[in-house]
Formats: sequence, C-alpha cells, structure tokens
Amino acid sequence: MAGRPRLPISTFGAIKTTKVGPDRYRATTVFRDWDGQSRQVGVTRSSRNAAQSALKVELAGRMRAGGVGDALNAGSPFPMLADAWLEDVMLDVDRSQGTKDTHKRELRVLVLPFFEHFTIREVTVGRIELFLMKQRGKSYTRAKHSRTILSMILAFAVRREIIARNPVKETSRMKKPPHTPRALTTEQVRTGEGTMGPRSDGQVRDIIEVMLGTATRIGEALALRQCDVDIDADPPRVTISGTLVVHNGTGVLRQAHPKTHESNRVIAVPQFAADVIRQRLALIDPDDAEHLLFYSRNGTPLTPHNVRRTFRGILRNAGLKDMEITPHSFRRTGATLLANELGIQAAADMLGHTSTSTTKAHYAEPDRTVKSEPASMLQRLAPPSEGDPQTLRTPHSEAGDPLVGPASGKAGAKRRLPDRQD
Repeated sequence: MAGRPRLPISTFGAIKTTKVGPDRYRATTVFRDWDGQSRQVGVTRSSRNAAQSALKVELAGRMRAGGVGDALNAGSPFPMLADAWLEDVMLDVDRSQGTKDTHKRELRVLVLPFFEHFTIREVTVGRIELFLMKQRGKSYTRAKHSRTILSMILAFAVRREIIARNPVKETSRMKKPPHTPRALTTEQVRTGEGTMGPRSDGQVRDIIEVMLGTATRIGEALALRQCDVDIDADPPRVTISGTLVVHNGTGVLRQAHPKTHESNRVIAVPQFAADVIRQRLALIDPDDAEHLLFYSRNGTPLTPHNVRRTFRGILRNAGLKDMEITPHSFRRTGATLLANELGIQAAADMLGHTSTSTTKAHYAEPDRTVKSEPASMLQRLAPPSEGDPQTLRTPHSEAGDPLVGPASGKAGAKRRLPDRQD
C-alpha cells in the first residue's frame, strides 16, 4: 500500500486544534522545512481562533527562514518572485554594487508597474510581448533593459523549479535601430579666437583635455591618481586601473578596477594631455601617491554627474547647447581618429574593448572621405579607345585574357569582351 505523499518544501498539512485546559487551545500541524525534514509545529492560545491565527504567523516565519524563493510556486504573486530574485542578486559577490543598484532601479521603474498584479504563471509569452511592445514604443533602450531584467527574474524562477521554461525567450526578437557613432570634428574640439566653443572652466577644461588625450571614460579619467601616471616616460603614459562609482547611501568612491578586466591598460598620452597632467601634479603633495588628479575643494572625488552638469553649463553659455556634445563624445572622437589612421584594432586596444565589434558599432564614426585609390585601380578595366596604344594587353594577352577574351591578330587593335552567356 502506497504511503501518504510527502508535503512540498515550505508547506504544511491540515491544522488540528484541541482544548488543552481551561480557556487554553493548541493548534498543531506538520510543516516540511527547507531542509526537507517534516516537523510538528504547535501554538497555544486562549481561544481556538487565536491559536490558529498564531500558528499561521509562525508558519509564515518558517517559510521566510528558508529564503523567500523557497516558499514560491507558480500561483504566487509576481512581486514576491521579483523580491526573491533581487535578494539573490544582492548576495552575488561577482556583481558590483553599481550593477546591483541599477537592477533594483530598473525592476522598480520598468517591470513592476506592469506585472505587479499578476501571479507568476500569468506572466505569459503574450503578456510579455505586449509589455515589450509598449516599452519599445517609448524607446529601444527602455525595451531592451526591460527584457533583460524580466528574463533574469524568470530564469531565476526556472532555476528554482517554479516554472518549467523562461517565456521571455519565446518573444519576438527586437531589431536594433540603425545607429552611427558621431565624433567631433577638429573645429569642434579646438576653438580659437573669434569662434564659439567651451571656455576654460578650471578642472572641467583639464578633464576634457585628458579625456581627449586618453580616450577614457569619464569615470576612468576622474579615477586617475598620482601613482597612475609616469610623466617622465618617453612617451608619457598613464595606467587605467580604476573608475569612480556612485553607490546609494555611500556616495562617490574610487573602484579598484575599471568597467571590465580588459579595461585595465597602460596607454601613452600625447603632449597636450601630458602638459595638463603635469600641471595637476604640481598641485598635489608628491608624497601622496594615492591622491587623485581631479578632486573637489574638500579633496574628495568628483562626482561624474556634477562634472557632466558643469560641462552642460559651459556648452549652454557658449551657445552649443543643441549640438548634443557630452563628455563621452571625446572618447568617440579619439576612437574615430585612431580607427581611421591606425586601424580599428588600435582603437579597440586604446579604449580597452574586448573586440573590435564594440568599437566599430558604438565608437568609431565611419570614414566617409572619398579615396582616389579604388578609382585608379578600377581604371585598368576601361576598354581602350580606337587607336589608343594603351590597351588592356598583358604579357599573356596574346594567348587570351581571362577577363577580356582572346586577342585579335593585329597588335594594339581594339579587343572585344566575351559574349554574354545567359
């Protein structure tokens, strides 16, 4: 005879209530804990209803003790799954705090407003498709981030065996809109007398010069320390080994590594950037190797957001507000120049990219200058004019050229292309 089926993890059986004394009642049940063991749980109160209510509170606490995700099933509210996923993310030591904060914000702003009233099983392919279409109507980036967060949450549900498959994978593929990187021209970068452009603004101007000369991200430039530069080397060089990040509750701080492992690099800098760095070093105690090149009045790190805000003010005062220039434009400008002059691989190495595909797609503006070499090469295919001694004859043309057909019997005569064969 088959035994009674075992209870699922974090569930309980029927509640039994018995009177154990004058005005005393005890409610009991069997609860299967997160470790797989079934245990009897009981609570005594002054009334039958009070005992049952207190027992349910006790059981709810036991469910949470094993982790929120262990108490979930396909009928649970989607926000409970989102909370369990976020709890798992926060425990991941391989994710940076900045990434965790971003996931938390995008969950709250992008995903939960649409799915907060659904259960997990009600988050179907069709509803996800509708959700992504609405997000895509606002922007591609918004839809992409929404899809990523939702897919991560439902993949977590698959790993916890709450659902059998991830429905996000069955939705339509989003086509990325065409995008061409835009770099600044030399005239936009260097403004002289009588031209409009950013005027000197202390540190911000210095930061721009260093970003132009190193093609770094703004966080990488702001994270440069005295020990990261070798101004006496030939050529002068800087080591990119960190970036500035902003964490909720802790403010801005220097992270001991850049965005990716490949972003750790040593790069040579041009003379104009070396001159700015030399001026910044003159303001710092030479014995303080960890001192940042760029810092606030209090000696603390500069916030990237504040630097961008000051930069926008410079553009606004110079009449360049509508040009859509950002600090990242200087990184794209350096990438474009390097790609056009030295090749896309040199640009990728300078920027710290894993592959050239990222550099080509997002940083290096295509070179649209008209080059004469291809036309000169193709001119060799031109048919000779009547009486023109310059023909397409090659050393083997008497025996027949594979492109223009057999030669005629008379040297220098006009040659005929082979007949077309349909």
